[in-house]
Amino acid sequence: MPFYTVNNQKIHVIEAGHPNRQVALMIHGWSSSWYAMSPLIGLMSQRFRVLAIDLPGYSQSPKLPQRTTIEDYADVLAELIEQVADGPVVLVGHSMGGMTSLVIAEKYPALVERIVLICPTITGKLSTYINAVVFPITFMERFGLARLITAVEGVVVGITDRIMRPASFAERTGITEQDYSRPGAMPAV
Repeated sequence: MPFYTVNNQKIHVIEAGHPNRQVALMIHGWSSSWYAMSPLIGLMSQRFRVLAIDLPGYSQSPKLPQRTTIEDYADVLAELIEQVADGPVVLVGHSMGGMTSLVIAEKYPALVERIVLICPTITGKLSTYINAVVFPITFMERFGLARLITAVEGVVVGITDRIMRPASFAERTGITEQDYSRPGAMPAV
């Protein structure tokens, strides 16, 4: 079925995978379409019933009658989820689709099992902290202070790398380099 209708709003959908599996709803970003998610559909459809959508106003989905917000997209997609899924779904959001996924999860937590964010556009405290660290670099670039940028950049990048660095397997499990060098000393994980 190329379209679903939600509250008189047509939503263009590309479907793949077995119809009895858990739904993975793929939400594209701004100025895009379902096709942006096409490289993932084949792989995802091996495990999920994949629905790659065109948000209202993009590609083959007609626009909403009112000026549209992220929350409006979230409301429409929550209705779509209730229509097509037997239980919580996996949301896969790219860019603005990531923002939309987060709003769906916040407003309708019972509809969402997990979220996959691909290059999301996120607002909030984390974004504010990152922007506060990165702003001096963009300010210096604007005013041609290249030498100062070079001197400061290493420090700033080191800070942002530490803030954004995921815990390594070794840190999470407590395994050390010495454990690898002593046979039988590796703890069970």
